[in-house]
Amino acid sequence: MKSKCDFGDFDKLVGGHVSIAGSIGLSPERAAAFGFNTFQIFVKSNLQWKYKPVTEEEVENFRDGVKKFHMAKPVVHATYLLNLGSENRELVEKSMDDIKYEIEVCNRIGVDRLVLHPGSNSNREIALNSIMELLNSLETGNVTMLIENSSGKGNTVPATSEEMGKMLDLSKNKIGICLDTCHFFAGGYDLKNGYKESIDSLRSNGITGHIGALHINDSMFDIGSKKDRHENIGNGYIGDAGFSNIINDRTFNNIPMIMETPGGDEHYSGNMEKLKSLLVVQ
Repeated sequence: MKSKCDFGDFDKLVGGHVSIAGSIGLSPERAAAFGFNTFQIFVKSNLQWKYKPVTEEEVENFRDGVKKFHMAKPVVHATYLLNLGSENRELVEKSMDDIKYEIEVCNRIGVDRLVLHPGSNSNREIALNSIMELLNSLETGNVTMLIENSSGKGNTVPATSEEMGKMLDLSKNKIGICLDTCHFFAGGYDLKNGYKESIDSLRSNGITGHIGALHINDSMFDIGSKKDRHENIGNGYIGDAGFSNIINDRTFNNIPMIMETPGGDEHYSGNMEKLKSLLVVQ
């Protein structure tokens, strides 16, 4: 069965976050049912340290499903509990142990992209340097760790193009960026009326060539709010104009675009149709 998604005709990979309930091995078929040609999963609880080991049967079923349903470049999202910038050594150790486990699972199931929220510290410079020192120390196999940009709320990093660029400059490992559109907009980058300037800020900081995934989410709040509140595509402040800019930007061709929109499964169909309606034949 081939994915019903026709974004591939435009070199676009579009999908959403799907459930692993019952088995990780079921997720490729669930993604195909939504018409996705890529998708994202958790491989363990996103809000707990403990985990249920992934079986060899699940690994085989996942790999087979990715091939059967023609899924391209699936993505794993790490637990939300990570904080590599913390001064709490126990939290840092737990975070490192978790990342090592999630990297191991990614390599087993054949996923080469692991998205993570790296953490925070009241001293942003310390956070950036500490996080990168720790990430550089990891053995990743075939996996590239994708650092997700924050909305700028509190002390979470990276919140700006400059901070993303600095982290890449400090990288000595397989490290890239996952660009979240809601976070980017909330951080003050105008994807609607100042798109060229926003993308130029990424390009000038050496980021565009290192983007391994996008989280395509509209924003419930206006530009610069620093609020991480996702909205369905076209229903927020980024709006149709902003997402027309994003979906038609060849910079993001063949890069997984993952929806993390409110209502999840219930609204994926409408979000997919909205994005398709914004595509322009070039």
